[in-house]
Formats: sequence, C-alpha cells, structure tokens
Amino acid sequence: MKAQTKKGSVKSVGARSKKSAVARPSGESVLLIVEPDAKFRRRLKQMLLKTSADIDIVEAGTVATAIRRFEDHRPGTILLALALPDGSGLEVLRHAMASDDSCMVIVLAEQATSEMRLQCFEEGADFVFTKSDATDRAVITAQKASQRELARSSRKPVPQRIQRATLTLSNKTGLHVLPAARLLRATQRFLAKIEIAGNGKVADGKNLMEILALRAEMGTVISVTAEGDDAVQAIMAIRSLVARKFHEGPAEKPVK
Repeated sequence: MKAQTKKGSVKSVGARSKKSAVARPSGESVLLIVEPDAKFRRRLKQMLLKTSADIDIVEAGTVATAIRRFEDHRPGTILLALALPDGSGLEVLRHAMASDDSCMVIVLAEQATSEMRLQCFEEGADFVFTKSDATDRAVITAQKASQRELARSSRKPVPQRIQRATLTLSNKTGLHVLPAARLLRATQRFLAKIEIAGNGKVADGKNLMEILALRAEMGTVISVTAEGDDAVQAIMAIRSLVARKFHEGPAEKPVK
C-alpha cells in the first residue's frame, strides 16, 4: 500500500493484515494510559473516572511497561503519549496494531504537525490531539470509546450480510490523504468486504491508493457497500466518520 507525500512523491505505508477483535470479558472495558509524567497521568485518570467509574484503567510511563500492560490487559482503548523515556509511543502503537487492530488509539502529542498526524494515522491511530489545547477532547473521546466498548460487550450482534449507504462528503478536504487514511483505518476494523463508489469509479475500501484515486472532493456523493457478518457495524462506523467530517481540524489543509 502506498500514500502520496506533500511533494507528490510516493512512499510505502505498512499494510496490516486484518485480525479479528481480541475477545474481552463481557461487561469489561479496559483503558491504557501511556504517559511519562506521573502527575499528568494521574490527572488524566481522574478526569476519566469522573464520569466513567466503570472503566478499568491501567497505566504505563515507558514503552516497555506499556507493551507489557497491553499484553497483560488487552485494552480496548489506549491514550498514548509519543515522547517516552525509552523510545517513541509509535512503538507502542505498532505493537498494539500488530496484536489487535480493533484497539482504539488516541495520541496526545506535545506538537501535532501535519506530517506527524499523517504518520500516526498511517500507523493506525484513530485520533491525534495536542496536550496543550485538546486534553479535554482527548479524554472525552477516550471515555466515549470505552463506554461504546462496554455497551458492545453486552450485546450479541445479529449478522446482516449486505448493507449500503449513500453519503455526501461535507469536510473541506474531501477524501485527500488525511481523511482517506482515517477512512482506511475505519474500514480495516471490519472483516466485511467494503467498496466505495464515487465520480464514476469504484474503490476497494481497504486500499488507500484506490480511495485517493476516487478524487472525491467536498460535496461529492459516495455510495458505500459492505458485505459480511459485520456489515452493519462497518456502515455505521463509516457513516459516523463522514458525519463528523473525518474529525477535520480547523487548520487542516489538503495534502498534495
């Protein structure tokens, strides 16, 4: 799989094979906080428990501890700092994605440049926030993710093989690199076969280059088809992503 860089050159993006979500005990939601500053880590934990007392929170301050905690507890959500004393949080992200790519990863960075955001999304992160001005948003996102996991664990899904949706892109950058990477991340969560049609073309929803080749701009109407036992969940996730404008920030611009 490949993605275009700002200058139009092409670089390889490590493709992940789709894995089934790791089974967790029913009624249990585990969240892993990876943050080297113990004081800030306690603050995050307090904020999370303030409205979500039923979340089981585990902590780590280094890459090594984070990977060990991940293997011991199999969290459904990770709140991840990038700057760690023994390496980069990206190592934790890669390990999590290789082990269980259904895990939601929310990155908290000191600075969130476009290049850094893109790298995080390519590695499998779901969200990237800055510590200075978006900590509250990151915590709220983590809370909602854990609550959804808790709710899902108590429900038995009814398989519906084929689902379709017609959606209009309302985000400013359409399906340029960052939104396309987020869409790819969403589709790779599911086993269902996913196709996206727009501008007279049909793309494999799990192929970044094919999604980019749609050249779908703001206002483009796309048709999404999912086929498989988790088709309903796949369509719901894509519909939510489009409705939220791919979590587009005010400063984001198309990557050309």
